[in-house]
Amino acid sequence: MHEMTPRRTVALIALAWLAGGMLLLLLTPLSGRSEALGWSATFWLLLAPMSVLVALRPRLPVELLLGLFRR
Repeated sequence: MHEMTPRRTVALIALAWLAGGMLLLLLTPLSGRSEALGWSATFWLLLAPMSVLVALRPRLPVELLLGLFRR
């Protein structure tokens, strides 16, 4: 079993945050953009956790794209 390092804990929190944000944007009438807040909801629910994951593992987007094309 994998050891729970601080880095792994942060990654798991960011993944949970990202999954929750996706569900919230998909299942609620919350809009991605508003005149008053701009792209705030989209940023905090999707882009912020994605940036945490990329900061932890910079090659992650490339690895995910390659994984999609290998199938």
